[in-house]
Amino acid sequence: MTYRPELDKIIHRMGDYMKNCSKKLLVYRIILLFLTFLLVVFIFSNSAQTAQVSSETSGRLVTFLNNICYSLHLNFTINQDIVRTLAHFAEFGVLGVLSLLTSFSFFGINAKTLIISIVFSLTVALMDEIIQIFSEGRAFQFTDLAVDFAGLLTGAVSVFLFSLLINNHRIKVQRR
Repeated sequence: MTYRPELDKIIHRMGDYMKNCSKKLLVYRIILLFLTFLLVVFIFSNSAQTAQVSSETSGRLVTFLNNICYSLHLNFTINQDIVRTLAHFAEFGVLGVLSLLTSFSFFGINAKTLIISIVFSLTVALMDEIIQIFSEGRAFQFTDLAVDFAGLLTGAVSVFLFSLLINNHRIKVQRR
């Protein structure tokens, strides 16, 4: 294994980010890291399910949602494809938001944090699909990867743009 002093510098710097901040910011960072970790565990645990277990879980949700549609007298039926696609989009939309907020808490609001968030979330999406290769009856699907990417991009870019708007508003208010 090759020794890399750059890696030591990065690890040391991350420790400095945690030490040299207020208690409030430290708690905020820990909460964001913990929530991001929990979501990644949730995503990976769903991917590790067999096709049968995953189908049963989706089926229960489909039944629940269709019962709501029926009770509201909506002439609309939800199927498993819709539920699964929306679940992928939502999971990774939330991951995009959490990873971006975590990056913001360490590095501030800039394009670098957006890129870090997108790369991290896309790595999780790729690992998610790879896990499914080893789950009985499941497979790596590029369509799922595309939906994951669309979700994480939507979540991360929305928060990024909203944060820029708030920052610009603060700057204008301070100038007055």
